[in-house]
Amino acid sequence: MKKLFLSAVLLIWVITLSAQKVSYLVSFPNAVHHEAQIDLTVSGIPSTPAQFRMSRSSPGRYATHEFGKNVYDVKATDADGKTLSVVRADGDIYEVPTHKGTVTLSYTLYGNYADGTYAGIDPESIHLNMPAVFMWMQGLEKAPISIRFVLPKENRGIVATQLVTTADPYTFTAPGLQYFMDSPTKIGDIHFREWPLINPDGSRYTMRIALEAKATESQFD
Repeated sequence: MKKLFLSAVLLIWVITLSAQKVSYLVSFPNAVHHEAQIDLTVSGIPSTPAQFRMSRSSPGRYATHEFGKNVYDVKATDADGKTLSVVRADGDIYEVPTHKGTVTLSYTLYGNYADGTYAGIDPESIHLNMPAVFMWMQGLEKAPISIRFVLPKENRGIVATQLVTTADPYTFTAPGLQYFMDSPTKIGDIHFREWPLINPDGSRYTMRIALEAKATESQFD
């Protein structure tokens, strides 16, 4: 009887995890003013209030950053498109008190500082450090993530990222939040260079770099 109970609990846990999914749709209808439109859809949410937050730190950085200051026009809908209540619980935390398991949180992000921490958004060049751009839901850090980009017509649409590629050149995945947040992404007129390397132990790997600049191929070389 005890084994049967434990098996049932394990099965419920596995089913719950498989139902939890996170997807981002990122578009740039106002890129000329350095804005991105982000729609975060989360499914398999427990019945408790859904808490979304912006990060306050970034991989490789040792200072606190208030990324939430660049987020505005936050809205939420359910799976049927019905408007849900959103409460700003703190400067970087938003809560959806009631829902039916699926929430789409939509917001506008301002980004005009393309460095190693923040985001820079222009029609021709998009520079995204993930913690400075993407809200995430508390409690679903291990859920698989997908992200799709809808780009401005001025953008050449070449994507440089360590996110996992798919058959669609503008859709990518990550196994969980930590991998996603440590995958900066650059989109524009990107040029790639790669070459093989051999470790002292004899193992082989490929070094690949992505460069964005107005330059000739010989200058890139």
